[in-house]
Amino acid sequence: MDLRATFEHRSGRVIAALRCALAFVFLVALIFEPAIFNEGLRQGVILLGSYLLMSLVLVAVAWRSWWLDQRLALPVLLVDVAAFIGSVFVTEGYDADFTSPFLAMFALIVLSATLRLGSASAARTGVVVSLLFILLGLVLVSAGFPIEIYRFSRRAFYMVALLPVLVWFGIDRRGPEIPPLEPPPDIGQDRLCGAALAYAMKATGATHGILAWSESDEPWIELYQSGGSGTDQQRRVGPDELPGWDEIGDRPRLFDLRRRRILVLDCSGRAKAVRSDGPLPLASLSGIAEGLVLPLASTAHTGQIVLGGIRGPGADFLALGQAIAREIEMAADRATATRLERERAVMRERGAIARDLHDSVAQSLAGACFRLEALRRTVSDGASTTPAEEIAAVRDALRGEQAQVRGLIEALRVPQGLSTRPPLADDLQRTIADAAAHWNITASLSTEVPITIPGRLNHELRQLLREAVANAVRHGHATGVIASLSPAAGGVDLVVSDNGMGFASVAGDTPPWSISERVSTLGGRLEVRTGPDGTRLAIFLPLAASLEQPK
Repeated sequence: MDLRATFEHRSGRVIAALRCALAFVFLVALIFEPAIFNEGLRQGVILLGSYLLMSLVLVAVAWRSWWLDQRLALPVLLVDVAAFIGSVFVTEGYDADFTSPFLAMFALIVLSATLRLGSASAARTGVVVSLLFILLGLVLVSAGFPIEIYRFSRRAFYMVALLPVLVWFGIDRRGPEIPPLEPPPDIGQDRLCGAALAYAMKATGATHGILAWSESDEPWIELYQSGGSGTDQQRRVGPDELPGWDEIGDRPRLFDLRRRRILVLDCSGRAKAVRSDGPLPLASLSGIAEGLVLPLASTAHTGQIVLGGIRGPGADFLALGQAIAREIEMAADRATATRLERERAVMRERGAIARDLHDSVAQSLAGACFRLEALRRTVSDGASTTPAEEIAAVRDALRGEQAQVRGLIEALRVPQGLSTRPPLADDLQRTIADAAAHWNITASLSTEVPITIPGRLNHELRQLLREAVANAVRHGHATGVIASLSPAAGGVDLVVSDNGMGFASVAGDTPPWSISERVSTLGGRLEVRTGPDGTRLAIFLPLAASLEQPK
């Protein structure tokens, strides 16, 4: 027999068993009391014998009916108090050497009230029982019963001292301790729901169960059913097939559909036994007539779990159900946050690829078209320039751009940290030279001092420089570009100036989208000044950008 499975989360059984044991020990001790067995002790035996019989009945009730066990909580508490006072009369009112187990019974009464009625009711019960104990003692003394005042006073003091300790532990009582639900970080919704159902079944000892799961903005309901022996099923139903499945409130409840009984927590957190106020569609669908239902509500989903085949549930399973639901909801929120973060990461990566393609392939094709159009005009005008020389220049520029595209593809295949690149100044000098050759303009780059930056920022600076040159020629009709790179506090400054005609009025109000978006993604700053004498771009990039935005 597994004692843990028998009594864990089943305080009703513990209270019933302890009451029965105390009554039995008290009765046996009273029967074998060495004092003269007079009429008073005989009445005490009858009283305690009746109390023992009632305790045996309550043990059976606690084992078989969670609903009756909860409904009888208050009447049984009153009977416990009466039995306690009666034991005082038997042990204190007659000349007996027997020592009453009043402290154990007093603790049983207070703890029972704590578990069933709450800490406030337990405190009131303890105060009332203590006053009744003292009052009865005073009545017995006034009636001339041979009570030992010192012993009685000592017991009264023990009771008064024990009461706040019991009440405090009742107030500070921790909730049920269950292991956390930790699904793998890459788990999908299907596996998460299956893991959540298995987790709830294991924590409660249920043999079968069903979970309904619905996204907040979707009408469909995903059902996951488990028989506990590998007979798992999954299907999707529409809202019309399971109407009102989620209209059970936000608190767990024990239910018995056959007897129309429900045990639910009220607003103060106390278990309340009531008659069923409506159907449970999910329980009826799964064929579970008696069990535990757990409503679920995460950030993006609404759900419900119905568990059946639980052996000996009780009021403690309501608090256990809350803890289980809380763990499942947090796991669902973590899974949702992980999925959203991955989607954001994918969007960031797609944006980075789009910018790189715009700044390389698109601009390369635009540059080729620009020079081919110039070549066509040259040939049409009969200029002296040899077409073959211009075609060779376009070919060489396209070869350079082809190498650039291959570099981008290789960067996607190989982690950035594994690749090696030349010094930053040489890298940017070659980049601006290639861009100048591609657009058939003059361009130069100056650096004040040698600068060392992480590899990712090196790539971003190359792309920014290429895009700035392309914009200067395409939109400003520039023939010359001058760029400078210098260290700054916490980052680097890149300044690009051209001798073009400036952007159009609309473009002047709106910075170039590719450059602006790239700088913003890296956490930098962009200042644009444009006019008839040219355009100046001042860009600041923080060094930390390479760590915050891994490529």
